[in-house]
Amino acid sequence: MRQSVRCSSATCLDLARYGPIFHQVRHRRPVSLTVSRRLPHSPAVLTGRTHLTGRIGGMAFNVVDGWTVPGFTHDRELGGGASGRVMLATDELTSTKVAIKYLDGALAGDEAFLARYRASARSLSQIEDPNVVDLYDFVEAPDGSAIVMQYAEGVSLRRVLAAQGPTGPLAALSMLGGTLLGLAAAHDQDVVHGALRPANILVDANGNARLTDFATAPAGTEAQSAPPYAAPELWDGAPATVATDLYAATAVFYECLTGRPPYAGRNMARLHREAPVPAEEVPGPLRDLIHKGLAKDPAQRPRSVADFLGALEDAAVSAYGPSWEAQGRGRLTELAAQAAAYPEPPKPKPARASGRNPIVAGKQSGGGGRGRWILAGVAVLVVAGAGASAMTLLRGDDKPPPDPAPAQSSTPQPSLPVGGVDPAPLVAQIDQAVNQAPGALFSYRQSGCCGFPATAKGTFGLAQGGEASYSLTLAGTGSARKPVRAFIVQDRLYVRVGRQWKASALGGRGYPAAADQVRQGSSVGNLTALLRSATKLTKGESTETGTIYEGEAPAAKLAEAPGIGPVYAQMAQATGAQQLAFAIKVDPGYRPTAFWVRAGAEDGRNQTMRGSYSKWGRKPPIQAPRTA
Repeated sequence: MRQSVRCSSATCLDLARYGPIFHQVRHRRPVSLTVSRRLPHSPAVLTGRTHLTGRIGGMAFNVVDGWTVPGFTHDRELGGGASGRVMLATDELTSTKVAIKYLDGALAGDEAFLARYRASARSLSQIEDPNVVDLYDFVEAPDGSAIVMQYAEGVSLRRVLAAQGPTGPLAALSMLGGTLLGLAAAHDQDVVHGALRPANILVDANGNARLTDFATAPAGTEAQSAPPYAAPELWDGAPATVATDLYAATAVFYECLTGRPPYAGRNMARLHREAPVPAEEVPGPLRDLIHKGLAKDPAQRPRSVADFLGALEDAAVSAYGPSWEAQGRGRLTELAAQAAAYPEPPKPKPARASGRNPIVAGKQSGGGGRGRWILAGVAVLVVAGAGASAMTLLRGDDKPPPDPAPAQSSTPQPSLPVGGVDPAPLVAQIDQAVNQAPGALFSYRQSGCCGFPATAKGTFGLAQGGEASYSLTLAGTGSARKPVRAFIVQDRLYVRVGRQWKASALGGRGYPAAADQVRQGSSVGNLTALLRSATKLTKGESTETGTIYEGEAPAAKLAEAPGIGPVYAQMAQATGAQQLAFAIKVDPGYRPTAFWVRAGAEDGRNQTMRGSYSKWGRKPPIQAPRTA
């Protein structure tokens, strides 16, 4: 049975026209509180200075020379960026977990921003919608300002796209539907998001898209806050509107379909204003949605979220049948869980302090280092400007697996990398484990600036003393961006063209270049070369599923490594990086399960490769198909 929505009569009439997608919407009760709701500690103005020390999971957090929202105990820091620092906290009376964003001093001292946000906060606090992260309170005090929000579990859409690439049309449609429902709830309260992007969209355990960080971009800065998703009129200084939110939602939808935003280049303003809408790169039945949502003239976009939802429903049912939404949510759930299995590259340290509200993390009392594994159940409260998701850090319930036993040798041992982990016995353990189970399912993705993106999923098998053979789905860039069925056997690529298989040598351009890149990057030899070349290597968090090793290695040394040198030479040349950061996770039997490698700064010219492995064992031999 369709549930009701509290909204204006005109909006309700529009929403009532469309059916299945609205089953997610529950009744939103009017809330009488004007600034805060639900939580007992929500005074409009707080005074005083607090010195608080907490200890959770072996890590101490101190708030020194700053302040803490009274009534809450900090558990740990979740993230930070241009708009402030985010803490996971517990309500001392109700034991409710919340996320508190302490606004950066620049925002907390901007009276124009505060005046606008006060009005938005009153409206946002009245929204109860499954597609919006709840705002509990906006607190202002002599020491600063803070936003108390729901501690929501899930993984950001940015994380999903970075780890998995395009989501496929069904998951993309489900994501767009949930995003539009969240926007509808906010627009009904006269609140626009203003800077929507994948980092502000959370995918929860049920595949629902949930929005956060409404109205945190100061007026006039919306385009700079999210350039790939900013409507043309924002670049001209126009205020954020319903039309700009719909443009941003469509740009995110496009990225889900293709793996990249609709426009990329040095002059983003000109591209958004003048470049043709690249609808030809999405499936045919969905091109009209792209054309409508990315129209240059806001008057040519759908007039409301309800109109856009109607067009979405019509296109989805026509192309994929009435069960499209359930299938899409299921696929989105799978992608989020898979993305959470990847190790997360560390966030770069902020370039400046967070204004008047410093939150200082104390030293760790135990092991663990800075390597962290990301769970599927994570708390996300996205920090505007940096686009960083707040995520929980994986902890081991049991004792961590011991370090590999050091190899016995009568020869002098070389000095260990910074961090104290000897890579030699670890490499030996990995080689031995893989030789005993020489095959696995795998996924691989390389992305970033100035390079040749490649994605692949499939199976590989290791030949004794030879290169691995692959059965995979492969995609590259340009003319090779469409995924194709392929095999890699020895130094040959076999691609299915119609009913026939075509063979070509690896390397060069197009699919052969992408295949060569995948074979180098996804190889076990790549992981062991990273470990052997490491100038820094630490043992991170351990769980019953395995151990993480995190380190750094010189690009020049990796570029000379047999079998993988070309891929690192290209990364170094494109980004200018001299050192590469990496993380590798191995299971308790020392079989690799995931890795990432990053070249360059996150906020500059960078490239990242990621991979995952599962179901290690002896696989049937992969043989070349017969060619025409």
